[in-house]
Amino acid sequence: MFKLTIRTPYEDIFSGEVESLYLSTDDGDIQMFENHASLTASLSFSPILVDLKDNKKEEQFLARNGLLLFDNEKNEAFILALYCELKSEVSYQTIEEYAAFIEKALAEGKDMSDFQISYLKNEKVAVTEQMAELKN
Repeated sequence: MFKLTIRTPYEDIFSGEVESLYLSTDDGDIQMFENHASLTASLSFSPILVDLKDNKKEEQFLARNGLLLFDNEKNEAFILALYCELKSEVSYQTIEEYAAFIEKALAEGKDMSDFQISYLKNEKVAVTEQMAELKN
């Protein structure tokens, strides 16, 4: 078992002891168990599967624009994300509306910095992946 905390700028999404954690980082998929090697990884979009005690329950989250940190000395994992929600609570309609907003903003493109344009392009990719995940 190890401690996992999933946090957004607005709230703690999850905090508790888990058996394992599975997610997709920008460098590939990873599954973590207790005493994993210390690690830092970024994620653009990722389904997150959390196995709770004795694999009796699994939680599924969807996260965008985040960072995974595992501290071997403390046996703790943190996921810090701009967006994260239980998969069962995600509204496909809201995600579609957000995708349309991004598309419109990129099409207009006026008065945006290079950073804002780059962020929206990356967000478009992540939201597209999230919509595909929700259809599964």
